[in-house]
This record gives sequence, C-alpha cells and structure tokens, in this order.
Amino acid sequence: MLILTALAVLGLAVPNITVNVQEVGSGGCEVASPVQWATISLEWSKSGSWIQTWSLTGASVIFSNDISGPVNFTVIVKISGYHLYELNPSVDVVKGVLSTPSGVVAGQSYSLTLNDTPNYEVFPPLISEPEIINATGIVMGGSTSCNGIISLLIEGIGVGSTSYSPPPVTIPTINVTINNTENPELRDYVVNFTVSPSCIPDLSKVYVTDSSGKQLYFWAFNDSTNGKIWFWVNYTVPANSVREIMIHLNGTGTSPYFDPNRVFWNFTENLSVSQFSLWGIYVNVSKMGELGYSGYAVDSFSSLDISQDNYPGPMFLTFYRYNGGTHYFYGLGINYWISFSTFSLSFQLGSVILSGSSLNQLNLQSYTVFNDSVSISRNGLYSIVADNSTKSIGLYLNGTFIDSTSVDPQGVLILPIIGQYYADSGSHYYWIGVRPYLPSVPKVSVPPDCAAPGGEGDYTFTLYFRS
Repeated sequence: MLILTALAVLGLAVPNITVNVQEVGSGGCEVASPVQWATISLEWSKSGSWIQTWSLTGASVIFSNDISGPVNFTVIVKISGYHLYELNPSVDVVKGVLSTPSGVVAGQSYSLTLNDTPNYEVFPPLISEPEIINATGIVMGGSTSCNGIISLLIEGIGVGSTSYSPPPVTIPTINVTINNTENPELRDYVVNFTVSPSCIPDLSKVYVTDSSGKQLYFWAFNDSTNGKIWFWVNYTVPANSVREIMIHLNGTGTSPYFDPNRVFWNFTENLSVSQFSLWGIYVNVSKMGELGYSGYAVDSFSSLDISQDNYPGPMFLTFYRYNGGTHYFYGLGINYWISFSTFSLSFQLGSVILSGSSLNQLNLQSYTVFNDSVSISRNGLYSIVADNSTKSIGLYLNGTFIDSTSVDPQGVLILPIIGQYYADSGSHYYWIGVRPYLPSVPKVSVPPDCAAPGGEGDYTFTLYFRS
C-alpha cells in the first residue's frame, strides 16, 4: 500500500492490480506433527556391589515415522534420585537433543546429545533406583505442500508428552522396542513381553512385523486373571542394536503366523504328570549353546498339585551328572509345609537331587528347602530358567521372580524334565513353551499407554505428539 501511494503521488500510471488473499488453512492442509510418537531409552552404567553408583551415560530415540530433510528434536526428562550424601531425593532436568540435516528413518535408533549426565546412589530397599517423573518434547521437520491461490510449504511441528494418551481404539499399531545394546546377535530368539488388554480389542486380528514390514511368527496368551496379554515373538535380534517390532491391530483374520510351534524351540500342550513320574521336554540344548545361549526358559500355564508335606510335589530338573556309576539329576521342587519363619503352613522351594544306578530307577536322594515361605499359588504362568553359566535354576510366577537355587558345579545342562514326587491328582500343564536364555537379556519395552502391570521398562518411555 505504501508503494502504490508513492507511485500515485509521483503522477505515474498505476495499472489495475488484483490482490488475492488466502486465509490460513485454505490451502487444504494444517501444521501437523511429523511423527505420532517417539520412544526414548536412557542408558546407565552401574558400579559397586551393595551400594551402587548409577551414572546416566546416554540416551537414544526411535521415531514412528520417516522424516525427510532437516530434523530437530528436543526432549526434557525429569529424573528423581538420591545423590551422594543426600537424605532426600533430588530432581534433575536433563535435556536430550537430536539435530540432523538428512532426515530420520522410522524404527531406527538415533543417539541423543545430553546436557547433563547425573550420578545417583542406589542401595535397595533403603535408597531406591532413580525414577523418571515426567518427559516432554518437541520435534520439527518434514514439510507439507499446501496448494491454493498461494502455494505454501509448511514445516511440521509437534509437541509431545508422556502424559498424552491417544484412545487405544485409534492406535493401529503398538511399537515394541528391543534394546540389545552390547549383546551379540541373538538368532531364533524369542522376545517375551506383556500388553494391556485395553489396547487389543480383538486378538484374532493381530499380526506382528519387524520395522521393514516382514511378518514374524508369534503367539499370544490372554491372562485375564492378571490383566495382561502375553506375547512371544520369534525374532533374530541383530548384535549391539536397538530395534522395533510392530503389533498390528487391524488384520483381516487370524494370522497364519500365529503359530507357537514356529515360535518356541519346543511347544507341548496338555501334559498331566502324576505321582512318581518324570516327563522330558525335548529341546536341542547343544544348538542353543552353539548360538551363544547359556540356557533356556520353560514357560507354562499350569495347575500344580503341591503336596502338603516336607517332600516336593512338582519338580523341575535341568542338570545332570554321571559319577562313580551313579546318575544324578538336579532341579527345583515346590512343597507346602510348616515354615520356621512364620510358624504356619507356607509354600516352600527346595533343591532336588534324584539319583540311581539305572536311568529306569531313580530315587529322591535329597530335598533341601532353601526358602520356607514364598508367595505363590497353585495356578498361573510359571517359568523355570536354567542357566548353565551360573549353574542355577530360577522360578518365576506371572513374570515375577520368586527365587533360585544353585546346583553341582560339575552338572551338565540337559533338556528340561518335569516331574512329580508326591501328588493327589497330579499337576496339569495346559501348555509348555521352551525358549533360549542368556543372562544379559535384551531390554524389551512397550509404550506406557499399552503396558500391562509389570510389563514396562523403567527407563524406556514414549512421547505421543500433538500438532
């Protein structure tokens, strides 16, 4: 307008000019976030034995979408923890930044530059581990073409927070992060995690892929009693990597990849074990060792006949030794007897040794209780973990560690044997799945909005973005 006025004052001819005005948004698009979510993992180094020092050493991020062109991402994380000589926890604000001119690829891990790497003292249960209180972030990148009277290119921008929760019915996929940092390649590994049933309206429509879209064999079990859906996915995890697998919720029917026989190294259904009997579950233990695994885990949804006696009911035998003409089998047993610590009947765990000069005739050589009061039940999802590197056998119930026992250092890991000493009607195993194990298991994390109780990692979290 100032220029037109000046021309008129100078007496110059003024042509007819049509000025077109485009209202904001009339180009058919709006400013939008370039990603739906971003999953951040914090990395720690730990030193010390009883009193530990935890040092934040790094962080990484995985995005839900590809973004082309320059990308700038910032996350602010509030961490609560105890510093040295402090009586009360402090709150540290740590900023992580990613800035790249060349875009990002969905499902790929990118390192964040941190402005601070605080240290915390940990001495459970008196001094607890550091805790993530809250996290927020902002992402800028990508562009959207808005065609109208005036064409515009709009850069995407999104604001994210751990408190943003999209309705589960609108989530087409659940992205599960597998952090295998500092581990070797895990061939034919079985990834195990749990998901909240509220995020899976119809399990029959679910299928699972890797980040490239390749379908993966999986199996799922709806544990309605404990409010979670268990997943097992057969997936070869690359060495020293962070990867994602996707649970797709909108399939057209039961996936042909829903097959426990292609997931587990052995899958057995409906096994009943009566008094004084043993059943071997075949698994190629030698192949597990060749692939770098130190043992195996046996998962089973079970109804256990736990005898009220100071002898075992169910027995789980995983190690063997032949010495001086005698066969020895080592394992873990469960019984129900008077506890010396509570002076009442309690579930108890004990170390089992069976022996005999013939494999056809074994006797209970010893049963030594090592925990005389454990909180377990007769029904649930039991897991037995046999670790050849530590010569130990551990027991889990519904994903919670109960306790473990050590065996003869010269014992050799063998295929799992499920047995029953004393029984009324016997134990029933509705299904049994065997998967490989190693002590430094990959960290598996589910977005917080879809995590079932006990199914979410403490130091991996997801920001959901709004435009």
